[in-house]
Amino acid sequence: MRPILRILAVLIFLGSTAFWVSTGGHTGFSKNRVEIPQIDPITQIEYIEYEERFVMGVEYLALAYGAATICFGLSFAFGRRR
Repeated sequence: MRPILRILAVLIFLGSTAFWVSTGGHTGFSKNRVEIPQIDPITQIEYIEYEERFVMGVEYLALAYGAATICFGLSFAFGRRR
């Protein structure tokens, strides 16, 4: 049971980090929409449009790291095989 929990902890850690980086690696809180600066072709005035897209923030990353730490910590509760 020990190696299974430790492998699960590593998979949670690496998987959540990879997902966080792939969705944009935002170091703030999660976003449901992203600002995209645009320039009006006629007046050359800059304005902002929003795109509906999920960007995972650090709160989900911290939650996943906490789950990985708990799995790794639980692995010490089981004794070694003799």
